[in-house]
Amino acid sequence: MNQAELLKLFPEAQINALSSLGAAYFSLPYQNKWVHIPQHTISPREKTLLEQVLLPFSQRAQAPVTNAWAHFLLEDATSIPAGIDHAQLLQFQIKFTTTDTTAFEQSLWLEAFRNTLPLIRDGFFLNEEYGVFILDNPAHFSFDEELTGILNTLDDDFSIRTSIYLGQNWPVDSRLPTLFKEERRIFQDSHISSRGKNVRNLAETALSYYTAAATSDSPILQSLKASIHSLEGSHDLIRAMWHNQGNVSKAATALYLHRNTLQYRIDRFFEATGLALKNMDDLLLCYLVIVAKINGTNIS
Repeated sequence: MNQAELLKLFPEAQINALSSLGAAYFSLPYQNKWVHIPQHTISPREKTLLEQVLLPFSQRAQAPVTNAWAHFLLEDATSIPAGIDHAQLLQFQIKFTTTDTTAFEQSLWLEAFRNTLPLIRDGFFLNEEYGVFILDNPAHFSFDEELTGILNTLDDDFSIRTSIYLGQNWPVDSRLPTLFKEERRIFQDSHISSRGKNVRNLAETALSYYTAAATSDSPILQSLKASIHSLEGSHDLIRAMWHNQGNVSKAATALYLHRNTLQYRIDRFFEATGLALKNMDDLLLCYLVIVAKINGTNIS
């Protein structure tokens, strides 16, 4: 469905880079953007039909799930699962790398994943390509690198490619379904703006997600975007400096450059933009520009 057809059916709809306009709107991802339709203008049946048309197959609801955690998180049940006080929700999205998908067995993949990560208490698919693991991680262990290794192994074994969003550690209470709903939206949003990384978390996605409303139509950021984008290698330079807290030596190592070479590029960047990447305020501004969505587009 193209944009003209969509707006003809729902003339009050808005299409932009923001993943949410609040509870008053029904929102869906649409052509690397989001469409928002006022709730009072769309019926439940129209919502279902629109989901079937606009959502990728992997995000559509499939056969009903029987898992108690799934029913709780999707607000189909009010009973709170027992056994753990806090839960970390690990969302996963798989993509098949072969045309023959009949050989893939969800139960085998779930079991293989659970065997490699002892923190998992439960896991389930919500459709053919998307699901959730329930983690019991009271000590707040950091295991992003372990997850990357697990994915590399299992993806090769099962002929798939997997993306993961590792949520925060939340209390298991009546608020958890609401928190899961927002983490699910963040995961969907990060797919649209992803640069290919297969393990994501809130810290990595928060700046882009939560500043979208403020940055989407900023003429200042548009001008900075143009200046930065015109400099070859500027995005990699900014990301390396950001991820290494402005440390030139560490950033040079990450970029496989001599320190003096990187310093020369930093100086040239300053001459072109007036922004000093060793100053954390300037570096934050530059990083915001390359991760922000401006005029409906993620510019990184």
